[in-house]
Amino acid sequence: MKITGFEMDTEGVYEPREDSMLLAEVVKEKAFGEVLDVGTGSGIQAITASSTAKGVKGVDISEKAVKTAKKNAETNKIKNVKFARSDLFGNVSGSFDVIIFNPPYLPVEGESEQWAGGENGREVIKEFASVVQDHLKPGGLILMVISSITGLEETKKIFMELGFSVEIARKKKIPWETLYVLEIS
Repeated sequence: MKITGFEMDTEGVYEPREDSMLLAEVVKEKAFGEVLDVGTGSGIQAITASSTAKGVKGVDISEKAVKTAKKNAETNKIKNVKFARSDLFGNVSGSFDVIIFNPPYLPVEGESEQWAGGENGREVIKEFASVVQDHLKPGGLILMVISSITGLEETKKIFMELGFSVEIARKKKIPWETLYVLEIS
């Protein structure tokens, strides 16, 4: 599969769709310095960030996703990206200039860890928000994609209550929802 100029294998992991593509557009413009891609899946965001970042680390809870992302980086001859297994920040040390997150954000439970964000779609986002500051360099940036189904204002409030500023970097209306890329600093 050809995605944003890269050859991608998505067998068994979340196949990049409208949300991933919208986030990749912003990542291409905003990624710099040391970058962390949380929930890397196929590695699309990490690989996209590699062209403008000094170094990129992609992490995912799924071992299959990590293997797929490594394969995609090798296929595309990307040298400045490393991948590891991690449940959010559980296996991450250090701090980063940019943290990318394509969370499971749909309000469903138990269907698939790839997109199930819990009862209201924000459970994983809340967990991420509660510890992200420990891994973000001063002046750093978080780029995250969500859906209108997740609740834009409710999601922004999670971060604003922790002292972050939240802006909409990009949005796209598709037939069943509106996608938002949030720029959080």
